Formats: sequence, C-alpha cells, structure tokens
Amino acid sequence: MKVAFVQDWFNANGGAEKVAGSILDIYEGEDVNIYALFNKFSPSAKQEILNNRPVRTSILQHVPFISKTYRYFLPVMPWLMRRFNLRGYDLILSTSHAVAKGFRSDPNTLNVCYCHTPLRPIWDMYDDYASGHKLGKLFLYRRFVAWLRKWDVATSKNVHYFIANSKHIQQRIQSSYGRSSIVIYPPVRVGKFALNDSSRKDYYLCMGRFVPYKKIDMVIKAFQQMPDKKLILIGEGWGTAEFQEMLRHHTNIEWLGYQNDESLIRHMQEAKACIFAAKEDFGIMCVEAQACGTPVLALDYGGYQETVVDGKTGYLFPEQTEQSVIEAVARFEHQPLTDHSAIRENALRFSEERFKDEFNAFVEKCTILHKGNH
Repeated sequence: MKVAFVQDWFNANGGAEKVAGSILDIYEGEDVNIYALFNKFSPSAKQEILNNRPVRTSILQHVPFISKTYRYFLPVMPWLMRRFNLRGYDLILSTSHAVAKGFRSDPNTLNVCYCHTPLRPIWDMYDDYASGHKLGKLFLYRRFVAWLRKWDVATSKNVHYFIANSKHIQQRIQSSYGRSSIVIYPPVRVGKFALNDSSRKDYYLCMGRFVPYKKIDMVIKAFQQMPDKKLILIGEGWGTAEFQEMLRHHTNIEWLGYQNDESLIRHMQEAKACIFAAKEDFGIMCVEAQACGTPVLALDYGGYQETVVDGKTGYLFPEQTEQSVIEAVARFEHQPLTDHSAIRENALRFSEERFKDEFNAFVEKCTILHKGNH
C-alpha cells in the first residue's frame, strides 16, 4: 500500500511530532512518503521520530532561520501546502494544527486527518493573537483572517474522516468546520516516566517552552508572592532575559534552563506537584508528570479537564491569574495528594500502545467504509 503522510512542519520534538512518530511506526512496513513544509529536526529527533526517513519539503526548507521565524510565513503556507501533489496514493494521513490538510490529491483517495486543533490564530484564540500582534487591529489583517477561515473550511471538506486529539478539540472541529470526528487521545510514553512512590522534595515544578501562551511568567509572579514556597523552572525559549530579570531578587525561584530527558524526569519524580497554566488542547507533559506519580495543578481548561481527576490526581484552578495559582497551591498544601500509584494509574489510560491500536483500528474501519462508498 502506498501511503502519504503529511505534517505541518518538523521543528521542535514536541507532542505533535511524537504523534507523527507513533503513526509512522504503525506503517513501518508500508511504502510511505512524508511531506512537510520544512524539516529542521535535530539528528536525534530525525532518528527518534522519522527513523531517518527522508521528508519532502517546500521552499521554506531553504529560508534562513526558518525554525525561529516560521510564524511570519503563515500567509503563504496555504499556497505552499497546495503545491504538494499527492495524487496516486492509496491512503493519505495528515496530522494538523495549521495547514497540513491543504494539499492536492485524488478526491477518491481515503484522506484521514488527525487534528490537534483547527488553526488557533484564526478561530478560538483569534482575539488573543490579534491583541498581541502589532498588525492585529489593521483592516488588512482582518481581511486576511477572513480569507484564511474560508480556505480552512474549504480544505476541511477534502478530509473524509477527522480524528480529534480530545473532546475539547472534537467540539472545536464541529464549531469551526461543521464536521464530526472521533476522539483518539495522543500517545504518551508512560513507560519512560517511571513511578516514584516515595516522599517528595519540597519544591513545585513548572516546565515547558517559555512562550507567552504558556503563562510561565504568571506562575513566577504567583510564587513571588509566596516566598516560603520553592519553585523550579525548566525550559527555554522567547523572553528568557525578561524571565531572568523577574527572578533576580526572588531566591525561592530557581531557573534551570533546558534539561535533558533524564534530568527532566528526575525533577518530575521528585517534585511535590507540577504546575500547568497554559490553555492546552491536550497537554502531553501533564500526563507524563502523572505517569511519575506526581500530582498536578492545572488550568481548568481543554485537555486538562480530560486528563486530570480533580481531587485525586491533581487540582484544577479556574483562571489564568496569579491568585488562582496561589489558591491552588494553598489547596494542595492543605490537602496533599499522596496516592502516587493511583496518579500513575490514571496516566496509563493514554499509553502509546493504546494510541497505536485505536488509530490503526479506526483507519482500517475507514478503509472498509470508504471502499463501500466508492
């Protein structure tokens, strides 16, 4: 069977990329061609995710510093994706949070899309992105968003079957595209994150890329008001100098920068609790923390509502505010969650093996239905 696999791009080795790797593992024995707008994986990620398979890319592959500037190329991404001609395949699989369903293909070729989210800057988080963008209030920007919405809806009609990464995204696919979908939760490497059922060290852990929507600055400001509570930060990204300045006179907050997997997992295993304040569609790292038996304090939003059992594996806080974080910490201090085995058991629902079984079974079902319709 000749299979095309389409990803928006390969850049950082994050959750979307790990989903891609798991899907490619399922089709290891098939004739698979991989397409993406660009591939800037490190050698280790190329091995881990792609098994060193080649990737067919667009001209963005040759743009200097594209791994840092790709967001500015959103206006031309639909056109570049359209230049991928995927005619002649037996099956087309895509994983998308941007434009990966916009290729050309035979209309009768089975097209299955694993949707991480409809394009956030033009749909559910339009106001957040527009207010934070210098061009957000301009008439031309609004016209561009209107055009991109029409394009996004039009290309959704080329997909025969949608898979959502959570119930939260299932609702968003329905509201944005008017399409139904099934939910298959992303794969989490729960085996790599071993249970620690012993006593924990006296610190909270906040980790992830330091980009605005992660709200790590808000968590920092909350702990500035709790000088008796220790916070450890792990991650790197935009705004690093600004974050360093925020930490200058607060000895209870320690920033470790980037840490390798071994160090990151050890800090997860030893933390009292891990804090997640971003609006996430699923939130793989939150599940990884629970796989260590570590309770979490997470925003009552999106995927966290589906992966955290409030009062058992963590506490959900209602708003992205410093006060909400402070109150969540106080709740945890008053009633710690120490059944580490139960916390890990919850995480096992999202294993990589479960994902591969569910994804493979669904595509096989789609194949049978598709043949019956054509």
